[in-house]
Amino acid sequence: MKGYGLTVFSGTNPERFDVEVISTLKNFRPNQDLILIKTPNHPRLDVARTVGGMSGSPIYLNGKMIGAYAYGWLFGVEPIAGVTPIKSMLDELARPMPKAIMPIPGKGPLPSVDDDGRPKRDKHARLFHGTPESYDLQGHATQLASRAASLLAPPEGSALARASTPIMLGGLSGTSLKIAQNLLGPMGMEPLQAGGGTSTKPPPDAPTKFVDGGAIGVEMIRGDISAMGLGTVTRVSGDKLVAFGHPMLGGGIEALPTAVARVHWIMASQNRSFKIGEAVRSVGALVNDRQAAIVVDSSVKAPIFPMKVTITAPGGVPHPTWNLEVAQDQFLSPTFVAMAIGNAFETSASERNDLTYRATSKLKIGRWGTITLTDFGAGNGNPPGAEDFVRGRLVRAVGSLLNNPWEPISIEGIDTEVKVSYEREVVTLRGAKILEPEIDAGAKVHIQLELQRFQGKTETKIIEVDVPTELAGREVEIELAPGYEVERPLPSPETVAQLVANLPNQTFDPESVVASFRLRENGASYKGKIASRLPAGAIDTLRSSVDSDTPETFVAQVQSAVPLKQFMVGRDTVRVKVRNVLR
Repeated sequence: MKGYGLTVFSGTNPERFDVEVISTLKNFRPNQDLILIKTPNHPRLDVARTVGGMSGSPIYLNGKMIGAYAYGWLFGVEPIAGVTPIKSMLDELARPMPKAIMPIPGKGPLPSVDDDGRPKRDKHARLFHGTPESYDLQGHATQLASRAASLLAPPEGSALARASTPIMLGGLSGTSLKIAQNLLGPMGMEPLQAGGGTSTKPPPDAPTKFVDGGAIGVEMIRGDISAMGLGTVTRVSGDKLVAFGHPMLGGGIEALPTAVARVHWIMASQNRSFKIGEAVRSVGALVNDRQAAIVVDSSVKAPIFPMKVTITAPGGVPHPTWNLEVAQDQFLSPTFVAMAIGNAFETSASERNDLTYRATSKLKIGRWGTITLTDFGAGNGNPPGAEDFVRGRLVRAVGSLLNNPWEPISIEGIDTEVKVSYEREVVTLRGAKILEPEIDAGAKVHIQLELQRFQGKTETKIIEVDVPTELAGREVEIELAPGYEVERPLPSPETVAQLVANLPNQTFDPESVVASFRLRENGASYKGKIASRLPAGAIDTLRSSVDSDTPETFVAQVQSAVPLKQFMVGRDTVRVKVRNVLR
C-alpha cells in the first residue's frame, strides 16, 4: 500500500514525500501498535534515511491520516521508519486533566475532571526525590535518567533507536554543550549545536499558527542563549494539536513554551540523521507529554521567568549583558540557570591565568520577595564554566524551591552580576597561635593567623574572638575554618517560608574565618524551630513515645565569624585556658 507524508525539509512549509506501508508490529508498546513504512524515491530521505526531528510527520493512506512518523533504526541502510497510530495520539488529545494539576494560568488547556482541589505534587515525573535542602542538580539528573530509561528504551533486541528529540542549542560554548549532553542526553534529548532563532522578536513573515506537517519547537530557554526540542506537528484540532508520536520527556502534565519552527536542512549521518532548525515565533504551550504524543495548546502560555546576567571585569568585556527567558520547570530551570551563568562567564571573561569571581544573584520568588545568594571561585589555569555553577548556591536554591513538597512556587526573575578580578584572591592558612595562653571568661582571645598569598609572602593577621562565659574553668579548643565551609545551625524547613529564610543563610560569609567553640550541651532542631543549647534532660522531654517525629540533635557550638575580605583555604585548631572570674 502506498501513501504520502508531510514534513518540512527546509523553511516553514510542509512538503509531501512518498511512503509504502510494509507491515504492523502488534502491541509494540502497551496498547499501542507500530506501523512500518518505507520512504522511497525522495532525494533527501534516500540519503538521510530515518531523520530525528521528523517525529510527528503525519502519514496518509488513501487520503486518511493513519499516524505519525516516530521511530527509526540505528545505522539502517534503507529509509524505514515506525509510525505511531493516530488513534493512540488522539486518545491523548482527549485525555482529561485534573484541575489540581493544571499548571497554566488562564483558559484550561484540556477538559478537566473532578478533583479535590489540592496540589498533587507527586504526579509530576520530574520532581527531585529528597529533602529540599539536599537538592543537587547532578543527582536530580541521575534520578530522571533512571526513570526515563524504561519509557524511552526500545524493545529488547530490536535495534530500534530509543525515542529521542533533537535539542537545538544556540549561543553556547563547548563546556556548556558538554554539560547539556551530560544532563539532558540520558533523558532522551540529543543536544545539537544550532542557531538561536527569532522567537522573542519574530520577523513579520513568520507563521502565526501551527499546521499539519509543520515544524514545532519546545522552548526551554530563549534569548541570548536558546534550547529547543524540534519535531513535527501531526494534527491540529482547534486550539490543540498532537505532535512527535513519542514522548519528549515523558513527564505527563507539562507547562513548557512552544514555538513555530523553521528547518534549515536535514543533516545526513550514517548513525542517525537529523533536522537542524530554529524557533521563529512563540505560540502556545506543551501541556501533556505521553507515550504516544505530546499535546500542545496554542491558546495558553507556559510560565517563564526573565534572567539577566551581567559580567564586569577590569577593562570591560565585549558582551557584558545577557538577557534570557527560562521555562519554569523542576529540572530544566536549574539546568539552564547553571548553563546561562557559566556560559556567559566563560564566553565573556574566560582566562587561563589567575582570576577570582564573585557572582551575586537576586532571586525573586512570587509571594516571598527577593533573596540574595553569592557564588564564588578562583581559577588557577582552568577557566571556570557551567560545571562550577551546577553545584552553586543559586542553582541549588532554584532546584530546592521548585521541588519543594509543600506548595507550588513561582520564580519571577533572576538578576546575576558576576564581578571578575584577574588575580587569585585566595590565601592559605599556614598556621595559627594563641597570643594569650590563659584568659578570663567573657574576654576576647587574640589569635594570630599566618596567611600566605599565592606566589606571595606570608602575612600575619590578628583576629579577636569573644570567649563565652560558660567556658570558665576549662581548657577549650577553638576550630578555625573558612566561612564557606561552616554550616550555620538551621532547622530543617517545614514550610516554604522557612525554606526561603534558610537559603541565603546556610553558611557564613565566604570571605571570613569562623572560630567555633564546642560546648558540653546539645542543641536540637524540632518542627521548624532550633534550640542552640538545651539543658540536660530536655531532649528526653521533647521525645514522644507515640510520635515518630523526634528532634534532630547536634553538638552545641558557639560560632564567631571574623571578616577577612578575601577567600581563605585551610583549617587549624588552637587551645586556650579560660579562667574563672570572681565577682
